[in-house]
Amino acid sequence: MNDPTFLTEIRPIIRKLLERELPHYRKERLGRFPRNLFKQCAEAGLAGIGVSEEFGGIDASAESSAGIMEELAIGDLGPAIFISVHAMVAKLIEKFGNQSQKEKYLSRMASGELLGAFALTEPSSGSDAASLRTTAELAGDDFVLTGEKSYISSADSADLFIVFASSNLSLGAKGISAFIVERVTAGVIVSPPDTKMGCELSTIASVTLSKAKVSRTSLLGAENEGFKIALSGLAGGRVNIAACAVGIAKAALRLAVNYAKERKQFQSRVIDFQGIQFMLADMKMKLDAAALLTKSAARGLDEKIQTSQSRIAPSIAKCFATDAAMEITTNAVQILGGAGYLEDYDVERIMRDAKMLQIVEGTNQIQRVLIARGLDQDTAGTLA
Repeated sequence: MNDPTFLTEIRPIIRKLLERELPHYRKERLGRFPRNLFKQCAEAGLAGIGVSEEFGGIDASAESSAGIMEELAIGDLGPAIFISVHAMVAKLIEKFGNQSQKEKYLSRMASGELLGAFALTEPSSGSDAASLRTTAELAGDDFVLTGEKSYISSADSADLFIVFASSNLSLGAKGISAFIVERVTAGVIVSPPDTKMGCELSTIASVTLSKAKVSRTSLLGAENEGFKIALSGLAGGRVNIAACAVGIAKAALRLAVNYAKERKQFQSRVIDFQGIQFMLADMKMKLDAAALLTKSAARGLDEKIQTSQSRIAPSIAKCFATDAAMEITTNAVQILGGAGYLEDYDVERIMRDAKMLQIVEGTNQIQRVLIARGLDQDTAGTLA
């Protein structure tokens, strides 16, 4: 679905949902995944954005999904992250799963009954995902998974994981397979949530696979096709992270402008000082540029024919938008002065959230490497 009317209609629904629910969650500071908030998002249709209508979803396009993530992030980054990851897992099952897997999981994911998580990162392999150490040993009709995954979003409450493991470590990326692993599987051990700097409403935790036995039917896609599956998910994930960055940057800019209009110093509004005007102008320009790059990258994913430009566009959008969000939110804190450093004014929370976006879905240093490689490999010169 890529209907502008759909986005126009769902944005106020998201806004009202978050305005009603977020004060409770922020005050309580759960320290665990907000399952009830996820269920409420599911009731609004958001758990099904990565699922086709055949299985009860809304089959949102990349562009529509990005718009949803932006609106969620304006309210709070947490729901944007856990809905984005859940949608990515569902979309990968839709794209690479067999009919039996689709029928078993997708309707329940679209309804919010099941929560999905993406288990790729490990203590010793983050940006270098091809060097993961989790193994998948074939034993009759089963695979035995052994290893540890770290920083896994929503892990403490997830019902199923897409786990990436290698059947032959010497093959690197060519030996990696993807598995759908249910939380109830014997040998799946999830740690308590990690304490993070920000984004409190999206938890992360470690997942240990201690000789976890899964049936061959749990294999997602073909054996040794896992790295391709992971990259497919990360492309959409990077666009959604860019959209999240646009959302929190919008929220920060609004807060900064409103404060600068109201606050007076030396008998003048703060917004009338040229130094502040220049800061706000730069923030607005970078926000608009980030939004346009994100929309362009999302449209590229929706195109059936991929080009050299569209293949690196998610990295460009993710890198630029998240760097811009970090600068915009930091400047928003500066414009509010002492008030900006207080929890009561929200901008300090938004600034802490922005930092995470420069790291997840591939650090911005890695995005720059991918962009440069794209330029190097573009023998036809189509990127110039």
